[in-house]
Amino acid sequence: MTQLIEALRATATKWRAGNKEHPDGVVLVWEGEVYGWKNELRDPASERPGSYAVDMTGLVFKAEGGDDYNGAKAWIAVDPDAH
Repeated sequence: MTQLIEALRATATKWRAGNKEHPDGVVLVWEGEVYGWKNELRDPASERPGSYAVDMTGLVFKAEGGDDYNGAKAWIAVDPDAH
């Protein structure tokens, strides 16, 4: 899990470096690629389950539950120490 977290953080940091107009908020990542940005973590139903959001402090959240059509049910904080 730690490698995934670090990869997500690196992806978000690289995106932020190239998009200085969005220094805060969350960077949205699906299958290792940035697909969007939002000013805050909100409405999981607008994201597909399995996508990730990385905030400016490096906290990572995963969209879980639901389905691809109806979107996710909740954002769950990812524990970087989980194995």
